[in-house]
Amino acid sequence: MSILDEHIKNNSVKGLYLLYGDEKYDIERYIEKMKKTFSNLELGINYFVLDKTNIDTLKDAIESVSFFGLEKLIVVKNVGLKFKKEAIENISNPEIAVVFVEDSVDKRTAEYKFLAKAAVCQEFAKLNAKDAAFYVVRTLNSYKIKVKDNVAEYMVSVCTEDKQTLINEFKKIVSYLEPGSELTKEVIDEICTRTLDAKIFDLVDMVLAKKKKEALKILEDMLAQKTYPGIITGMLYKQMKQMYMIKLLEEKIRKEGMNVNIATELGIHPFVFSKLKAASANYTIKEIENILLEFEEYDCSSKTGKMDIEKGLKRLILCM
Repeated sequence: MSILDEHIKNNSVKGLYLLYGDEKYDIERYIEKMKKTFSNLELGINYFVLDKTNIDTLKDAIESVSFFGLEKLIVVKNVGLKFKKEAIENISNPEIAVVFVEDSVDKRTAEYKFLAKAAVCQEFAKLNAKDAAFYVVRTLNSYKIKVKDNVAEYMVSVCTEDKQTLINEFKKIVSYLEPGSELTKEVIDEICTRTLDAKIFDLVDMVLAKKKKEALKILEDMLAQKTYPGIITGMLYKQMKQMYMIKLLEEKIRKEGMNVNIATELGIHPFVFSKLKAASANYTIKEIENILLEFEEYDCSSKTGKMDIEKGLKRLILCM
């Protein structure tokens, strides 16, 4: 990253680059920074964006003569690093930059191994929960909005760890709150868009609180928003399965005297784990096993047409 930043700072973005990873917001931001180091870019003349449909024109794009001098930027997006190596092996023009952008890369391929040696390579991974919470605090503090760590963690848990999504939520918060104000969970609940995971948790919370009427209302709202029932079922099943694993691991720890961090062992976000652990206390292992069997029966019956998908989902909620 330091090399990439140095090239941008010194307006010396030239040669080969490989930017890859799930954090598309940062990748796009860096591409925009790289573009600004060029004095005069015109699409199709000295600026080219290639993909799978026209990757075979890469060599032509590199060798074509431009009316804007030697400077040229070529961005190659999501071609699975499938390109003719000879097109970029011996670029004679020292003012050309070729930037490969991929969601993910196979490091076993000859193309990757070539770029690993010849290019500036940088992975942009998604933020983990801890880093995302820090990002929330740091960004909102820059707008003079106070945020406690536990509130930042809550925001990440209900809004996602994705940077672009968080930025969209920041815009709402900054418009809603005055400088010097403090962000609260209540404000997040009022103005932020909750992820499907968060809505499922709302549904689970109502179910576990034995508020079946409220749970069905949340379900009907989700269905009215065209949320596919299979997604709701799958995520409900996931929550119950995680509760089951928590119960089993807790029992094993009691019997064997193990010292294990259950959230870490199962790969569950700490905030999510705290909710699941509290919820699992309302069930025995046998009760959760029976609920999981109900899910399996629903899955089989709905797929074979023996049960209406939405009615069966409501039945599932009532039996939880």
